[in-house]
Amino acid sequence: MEKKIIDAYIAYLLENGEQPKSVFTFAKSLDMEESEFYKYFGSFTAIEKHIMGHLFAATKEKLEADEVFKNYGAREKMLALFFSWVENARSYRSYLLHLHQRNKIHTPVPRYLDAIKDDFKAFTQVIIGEGINNNEVADRKYLSDKYADGLWLQFAFIHQFWLKDDSKDFEKTDAAIEKSLHLAFELLGKGVLDAALDFGKFLFQNRPM
Repeated sequence: MEKKIIDAYIAYLLENGEQPKSVFTFAKSLDMEESEFYKYFGSFTAIEKHIMGHLFAATKEKLEADEVFKNYGAREKMLALFFSWVENARSYRSYLLHLHQRNKIHTPVPRYLDAIKDDFKAFTQVIIGEGINNNEVADRKYLSDKYADGLWLQFAFIHQFWLKDDSKDFEKTDAAIEKSLHLAFELLGKGVLDAALDFGKFLFQNRPM
């Protein structure tokens, strides 16, 4: 019944361009009592959060079940996560486009993605920790704890880039993932960012008085 409700809700949104007028009318269209609907979801918003959560959980579980993924370094794991998200999200593309277009407040991270933020950051923190342990990621005082936040913003950017991508088989999105994560790990690794921070510290300490 849960799947029936979700499928019917998505179909209604895409066919009508808006949420059902009420839980009562929506339940009636499914030949069920309103009270039965509440056994599965407390509101239409709860359905949307469930869909997003399920999509990310399915992406994560697919990766964790892959023996090859387990042997990847941090950079390769993040690439796999981003590519797998886009691949799995294809089945919900029209629905996600609706949510995106409905999002009236333009922010770096659309509100509907908030439903997976904590799970994304928790999964990413593990990968970052592995990267620090194998020296692929620099352990920087005050900054290391913020790495997951930066990757979350990058994930939101790629998600929105994909929704706007009209290239064949989303080739531009694939390129954007490759290039953006290459840059991210250049900055997370030892070298570029450390040199920039050191130079900034030098300029601060030697600024004209």
